[in-house]
Amino acid sequence: MKADVFRRWARGAAWLLPVALLAGCEPGAEGGFDRVAYRGEPQTPRVAHPDPPAVTPGTTVGATAARIVATNLPQGLTQAMVDAGQDNFGTVCAACHGQGGVGSPAGPALNDATWLNISGQYPEIVGIINSGVAAPKQFPGMMPPKGGGSFDDQQVAAIAAYVYALSHQGGA
Repeated sequence: MKADVFRRWARGAAWLLPVALLAGCEPGAEGGFDRVAYRGEPQTPRVAHPDPPAVTPGTTVGATAARIVATNLPQGLTQAMVDAGQDNFGTVCAACHGQGGVGSPAGPALNDATWLNISGQYPEIVGIINSGVAAPKQFPGMMPPKGGGSFDDQQVAAIAAYVYALSHQGGA
């Protein structure tokens, strides 16, 4: 008996909730509901979208960067490898090392004779590209193997030739 009374009460109460909710919604003067006001300005401040960085001297926008002329290359390296390495460097490596290897807050400059983790010899450059840098000495983030790219051995060799040529522009 008590179960029947409870069921009747529950059925009666079930229709009260929608009625109570709808009672607070009244159409506006024009027969519809009040318009929702939208924000006139974006919620994200302009500072969150800074202007792109200035173009680095020696590079071009929207075209191929000026080719460096490699001098004093180790035996087995060619200008063609340096050119191919420059093209591959611009796809992933330049994000941290800057276009032309000028460096950035994320990665060191590669266009000078200063090396942080190796001595700058070609086989070492190939090795560090392949293995990455798990604990950089001066920069906030690690360099993943192959810089996070999916380069094959021939592309890694070309990138290493380009980096070698960048860092040895003035001498051996």
